Amino acid sequence: MHDCHEKYIKRCYELAVSAGKKGFDTFGAVLVSDGEIIAEAENTADYEKGLFGHAEFNLVHKCANAFSDHVLENAVFYTSCAPCVRCLMAIASLGVRTIVYGVSYKSFQKLLPFEEEVPDYEKILGSMGVSMKLIGPVLEDEGMHAFEYWGGDHRPLEELIREMDEIKAKAGAEKNS
Repeated sequence: MHDCHEKYIKRCYELAVSAGKKGFDTFGAVLVSDGEIIAEAENTADYEKGLFGHAEFNLVHKCANAFSDHVLENAVFYTSCAPCVRCLMAIASLGVRTIVYGVSYKSFQKLLPFEEEVPDYEKILGSMGVSMKLIGPVLEDEGMHAFEYWGGDHRPLEELIREMDEIKAKAGAEKNS
């Protein structure tokens, strides 16, 4: 089942690495219609300027008013990592019904200084009358290595995870003292 998704997820990872090499966070996204990539975007977030710039959000902006509702509801939105809530809402606003992601929320949390419970987004969207299917993870190990280019400097994945584990352990120790 994932074979047809792999080539598009690989493109998302290429875009993610490209964003990272430019000094941005490593995320990429593509929109596929009838087996063809019709639009793509990478992360351009700039926290100092307060620019959101997530890859998925950038792709939504590119696609809004560029494609008909019919194209969008039958297209597949591919993203290098399971989308944040803001991006998920933006994708839903396009009318896209299928999202395929590379790296899962659970694996991505290994690179964050905190862990949080991930709600059932499909169910929540469904309760609002929005039909959305989230498929993944796809080629997750490969996707985790794209994060090695986060912010421009290449650093081994193991080092990044170890660093976050230390931050989490320190936070846990402070919380318990």
